[in-house]
Amino acid sequence: MTTSLTIGTATARPGTIQYGRWEALSHPTGHTEFLPVIIAQGNEEGPCIWLTAGIHGPEQAGPAVIYRLITRELVNQLRGTIVAIPALNPAGLRTMERRPYHVDDDPNRLWPDGKATGRPDPEQQYPSSLETAYKRLFESIASYADYLIDYHNSGTGSISFAIRDRILYRTSRDAAGNRAAAGKLAAKLDSMLRAYGHTTVNEFAVNRYIEMKLHRSTSAAALLLARIPAFTVELGTGHMPDWSIVAAAGAGTRNVLRWAGMLPGLPEAIEGIVVVDPGFPVRRLRAPRVTQACIALHLLEGGDRVCIGDPVAELYDIWGRPLEEKQMISVHDGLVLGRSHGIYYYPGAPLYSLAVRDEAELIAPYPEGYYRD
Repeated sequence: MTTSLTIGTATARPGTIQYGRWEALSHPTGHTEFLPVIIAQGNEEGPCIWLTAGIHGPEQAGPAVIYRLITRELVNQLRGTIVAIPALNPAGLRTMERRPYHVDDDPNRLWPDGKATGRPDPEQQYPSSLETAYKRLFESIASYADYLIDYHNSGTGSISFAIRDRILYRTSRDAAGNRAAAGKLAAKLDSMLRAYGHTTVNEFAVNRYIEMKLHRSTSAAALLLARIPAFTVELGTGHMPDWSIVAAAGAGTRNVLRWAGMLPGLPEAIEGIVVVDPGFPVRRLRAPRVTQACIALHLLEGGDRVCIGDPVAELYDIWGRPLEEKQMISVHDGLVLGRSHGIYYYPGAPLYSLAVRDEAELIAPYPEGYYRD
């Protein structure tokens, strides 16, 4: 642990909670966008965990978890340091939009990816001010953090769950050593997720994962580049926090602190939410997808088990008449995480977010050609 720690204008002091600002970027209108920083440090030395939230504007349960978690009572028992940033995307939080108004990209796909950067190509889009800011902030995460949790919200009626990223390793040099190190990191991450105690879902398979730029999320950058045990949590429906899920996320986070040796005592029970173990590894999938424009009335809710052949929705036309294909049938075994918004669907739109059987490796090499040494 580094006892002396400064993030922006906040400097850690043993036995206190310190508040400050980290200047992220300048706007052409003359004002500065800052990220709020909270540093809670115990009187005894110990690990450093980063808690981040608010990178998507409609997802506001995460900041609530942080505000309720960091108290004077917690600091009195704390060993080590908590660095919390409850608003990674202030512009999005102001407008309740996933993307900030000054960046045409998902902010949770802008963290460093480990590729070498050369002179900007004038014919290509330059990195945005926010991407540049996250690169600077990541340097502090890599320098100080021993662990990281990033809080989000998911779809309509979704349960609380944690996402386990696949751990990728390089094969161009010392492939065997890199895989062994990835295995050790994976084991520590699994232990951390068990301590959190909510439903755990694996991330998409590797090629889709890279294609969606999920390796450039907050937690994935910490995990893959800084090799810090880190995961994303999804805290139910966005916009309005579910206070039962907020409380359960606080309990899970305190359990992680106990697991890391930062708090005393036995783990708390995770209460007030659905926690599901399907009995086999699962990964995220948006499915099933409708084949024609329709009205879809969902038959399942978050937390329900689903098997191949189960009906998942009734399909109608705009007058409420059943379509020839009266029901949508599941082609997967797994778990319903949540459903898609609304009842009006175009062809190809997914009805649910599912957790389906995962047979892919959790530790895998980067795709061929990802790094060009």
